[in-house]
Amino acid sequence: MIQINIISATPGISTREQILQLIQTRTTGITIKEIGKLINRPISMIQVCLKDLIAERAIFTRKNRAGVGLIYYPRSN
Repeated sequence: MIQINIISATPGISTREQILQLIQTRTTGITIKEIGKLINRPISMIQVCLKDLIAERAIFTRKNRAGVGLIYYPRSN
């Protein structure tokens, strides 16, 4: 028999809020790889949060100089 442990969320700032704060402090932009290193979360989770933040128009993206990856920037109010 497999034992399943159900865990509950820990109190505090959410991953989405952490990402938004990081982007807002980096006015020169930040990559998804940098975000992942700084908050120690899976890229897949970060991608979901970034997609929501873009849809809400809290952040925007531009392609990097090589035209391959994206850089995330805060949207000014």
